[in-house]
Amino acid sequence: MNAVLLDIRKLKKYFTVEGGFISGRRGIVRAVDGVDLQIYRGETLGLVGESGCGKTTLGRLIMRLEEPTAGEIFFAGENVFEYSGERLKGYRRKVQLIFQDPYSSLNPRRSAGSIIGEPFIVHKLGNRKEREAEVVRLMGVVGLSREQMGRYPHEFSGGQRQRIGVARAIALRPELVVADEPVSALDVSIQAQILNLLKDLQKDFNLTYLFISHDLSVVEHVSDRIAVMYLGKIVELAEKKALYQSPLHPYTKVLLSAVPVPDPERKKRRIVLNGDVPSPIDPPAGCSFHPRCPERMDICDKIEPELIDKGAKHQVACHAVG
Repeated sequence: MNAVLLDIRKLKKYFTVEGGFISGRRGIVRAVDGVDLQIYRGETLGLVGESGCGKTTLGRLIMRLEEPTAGEIFFAGENVFEYSGERLKGYRRKVQLIFQDPYSSLNPRRSAGSIIGEPFIVHKLGNRKEREAEVVRLMGVVGLSREQMGRYPHEFSGGQRQRIGVARAIALRPELVVADEPVSALDVSIQAQILNLLKDLQKDFNLTYLFISHDLSVVEHVSDRIAVMYLGKIVELAEKKALYQSPLHPYTKVLLSAVPVPDPERKKRRIVLNGDVPSPIDPPAGCSFHPRCPERMDICDKIEPELIDKGAKHQVACHAVG
């Protein structure tokens, strides 16, 4: 196993929400609620869970686009929440983001070449001729041509726009790329092209990925390890093969049962949950999954389970797992 690049310790992010006109009571949204997680150099860590579970907020905390309520993030051994000024600017050069929406994330008033070249201007790298040459090279790397430099985002397809976003993200040769649902807005055939591009770039540029998605079939294609998140907490973490073949947490089993199987002859039992996802403003006591869990026990609504190692680098937070 490679060295730890990013070490997340007891990370929390709570948001205060104002009450309505009638109640007037303020609430606390526990978007990220005590996450411990490590990302190793050169790997792709998949982060999966339902919408609203805190995946994107965790990514924004890593990027220093949000400040934590509590906890620490260490990048190459240094606490990123202690950075400011030039040190913070240097950190953001090493950690880049690929956005979900390949259209709204691009400035419609700027050309493709200008968008890809912007990081060099922000960080004052190279002269105009050198920047232009590097933009041309990057466009070639992601499958675009020099002739497309002067075109604007609306003149590209969705897949091409995401290639522009990828080129911008790798322009400064980052060490870590946070990919937040990078293919969810694309057609299935285009998704495969972008995923293959990301895998090729990982080898060529020695990248480390945090790949955020709600789609387990996509995550399986690109990840080395997978973390499953529910209501702001990591409930299971394992290497890809172990998670898909032998899931331990009931929530992971539910997610995997919903993944379509491309074989009409193969029958798959779908696990259907009762009830809705609890509100992060008022999460249940004990295990936050217990109101919907088909394997719940008496202890589940009283004591919150800890994320413990079950061997073979497989961690799970569940009282039902012996």
